[in-house]
Amino acid sequence: MTPIRSSRDQRGLTLVELMLVIFIGFIVLLGAGSIYISMEKSFRQSAGKMVGGREATHLSSVLSRGARVASGFMVYDIGDRSQESDPGNGLALLDADGSVMARLEWDPANRTVVDGAGTRVTASTLQNLQFSSDLVSPQTVRFAYRTIDDSHHEIDVESAVALRN
Repeated sequence: MTPIRSSRDQRGLTLVELMLVIFIGFIVLLGAGSIYISMEKSFRQSAGKMVGGREATHLSSVLSRGARVASGFMVYDIGDRSQESDPGNGLALLDADGSVMARLEWDPANRTVVDGAGTRVTASTLQNLQFSSDLVSPQTVRFAYRTIDDSHHEIDVESAVALRN
């Protein structure tokens, strides 16, 4: 019996071949999509860490300026500025006589850090702020807070500043 078509007269794709090409293309698109989503998530996390790092650098800079001339510090809760509390949401930088030179306090109403005059110190909105003294180095002020990046992801930030006097 002779075949209906000759072997040199074959043109086009069979349905199985077409379905196989579509399936392979679909798998490639799924792989590319998952890589894109993974890269975007990584980018957003990095951007969020940059926001947190920038705010930590700014707050460290503000603390460092005061710490250059301060002889000591006191951590307290803003409800009672005279009572030491470790950790606390207020920080008083003290001179050699023990007098308060500068204050930094958590302002829960505006979700920011303010100085003794009530002027906003931090640029971005913070969720919380805690000052504490370092157990290893008693002349070091530690601070920890949570901020929100541009994508509304929460970022926890911790840093420290050492007194120089």
